[in-house]
Amino acid sequence: MNMGRMTRLTWPLLVCAISVGAMAPTAAFAQLPNIGSMVPDKTQLLEQAKKLVTELTAMKSGGKLSAADTSKVDSLLPKATAVNTELAKPQVEPSRLTQLAGQLGDLQKQVTALRGSVK
Repeated sequence: MNMGRMTRLTWPLLVCAISVGAMAPTAAFAQLPNIGSMVPDKTQLLEQAKKLVTELTAMKSGGKLSAADTSKVDSLLPKATAVNTELAKPQVEPSRLTQLAGQLGDLQKQVTALRGSVK
């Protein structure tokens, strides 16, 4: 084999190998979720908050609650409405969105406990 011909064959292979090596870190990072995906989805939270307010309102007007449970619903409804109002705003900071998600989760747990006592 002639040295010139071998050089012509080696360079394209070398360039290809270097290109693949340079793209490997990019491919690895492409599989990592971006930071934005760690922030709760505002639309989903708002839907959950609306359902929670609707459920609490129905519980209150249903007439099946004990006095203690009625008092509990009366205290939860303004909190759920406040979370709903915050989430309905056009712009919510990511840090605030995380706080609201936590508050909504706590309210949902309390409502789940109430559901058990209503049956």
